[in-house]
Amino acid sequence: MENSQKQNINYKTVSKNEAQLIETIRGEDLLTFGVDEVQALTNWKKTRIHNTLSTLTKKGHLVQIKRNTYTLEDEFFDKTFEVVTDAVKPSYVSFWTALSYYGFTEQQVNTIQLVSTKQIKELKVKNRNITITTFKPSRFFGYDNSEGFIIAEKEKALLDSLYQLKKCGGLEEYIKCLRNGYEELDKQKYIDYLIRFDNRSLISRTGFILQRLNVAEENFLKKLEEHKSKSYVLLDPNGKKVQEHDGRWNVKVNREVP
Repeated sequence: MENSQKQNINYKTVSKNEAQLIETIRGEDLLTFGVDEVQALTNWKKTRIHNTLSTLTKKGHLVQIKRNTYTLEDEFFDKTFEVVTDAVKPSYVSFWTALSYYGFTEQQVNTIQLVSTKQIKELKVKNRNITITTFKPSRFFGYDNSEGFIIAEKEKALLDSLYQLKKCGGLEEYIKCLRNGYEELDKQKYIDYLIRFDNRSLISRTGFILQRLNVAEENFLKKLEEHKSKSYVLLDPNGKKVQEHDGRWNVKVNREVP
């Protein structure tokens, strides 16, 4: 039944050439494609390809992700993360989007947040905003495709989010996500990623928060403490007033930890 519905949706209003192109793309299992990919498959002239892609997009059978990058409409809705990370290379899903996917927050995040080593402007596709945060290559790690698409591992999603608090709803939301997800983390991997990220401020903030939440074992905290910031850092970089100082982690406590 599902296949017959797709058949009607895709071919009821299309020409023979358009139907042929859709069939070819489905047969090759292409998540995303552009003019060059279509030309290699069909040997059509580029003018014909441009016209066909434009017409199919207007008819709603294709979705344009960005310039010269398309996907089949049902693929976009059925495999959104797969399509987006295939269209933006290199990239992986992270921040609040990943934390929501892992169930660390009850918030439903409509924006798809990606990390890439390239500077790419925000995209908007079918009312979905796609934001791309640029990391330097040394911080572009900690992701896999075990979920069927490229996404930050749980440990890295939390680390990225602490680094860019505004992209996970702020400090309070981050703390909630860390508390909810802490037991699921690979603790050694979490420490390794924190050190590899090469930002001692994040280690100080992480150690302070975990101690306040009373969820981490002391030997874990001691390992973190070896790599803490040598100078005082704000617990919330976006906050202002300093309420107290924590000497163990060199943290200026300018926010309450629930």
